[in-house]
Amino acid sequence: MASVRRYLRVPRELMPSEIFKQESQSPGKIVIQIILLQMFYYLTAAVLFYGWATLCGYDINLKQWLFTWQDIDFSNSFGISLSALWLIDSLICVFFLTVIVGRSKLAWDFAITIHAINLVVVWTHTGLFPSLAWFVLQFLSTLILVFLGTWFTRWRELKDTFFEGMVDTESVSAPSSQPASQPLTGNIELRDLEAQK
Repeated sequence: MASVRRYLRVPRELMPSEIFKQESQSPGKIVIQIILLQMFYYLTAAVLFYGWATLCGYDINLKQWLFTWQDIDFSNSFGISLSALWLIDSLICVFFLTVIVGRSKLAWDFAITIHAINLVVVWTHTGLFPSLAWFVLQFLSTLILVFLGTWFTRWRELKDTFFEGMVDTESVSAPSSQPASQPLTGNIELRDLEAQK
């Protein structure tokens, strides 16, 4: 049994933890991040479409809704609902962009890459150039992903860089003789950032 496990193991250099430790400009890491983001983009949309179709009583046609542009129309409720679900998908993908990419200066690139790949997929699947309504929807979706993705990744970078270790927890800890129901009377001491340089 031990010999079979040895063959089932993923090589160390192909493990996700090793790939994400590589430098940010590594082609292997960038390709894996693009694949993961695109996969989560379509998977999240499929889950949203499935739930919406089930609740509203529509026949589920995920392939049509994901990979074509014909149903995106702002003149009927079906097209508006589908457009709203794509925008919600972009809001959810901000989380994936923050976790997978994690760098604010790369958020723009990955957000635009997701939508460029989506354009190529839709164009090749339908064989027709998408409509203006589809492009407006993709533009709004790109704006959501670019600006919120940049904001959240920047917040994550700043939180890790500037705010970690600022609170001195030794002066805050309660003595063992003080009951837990009584409020803490100790002061919180902030460390001086200038002294840390």
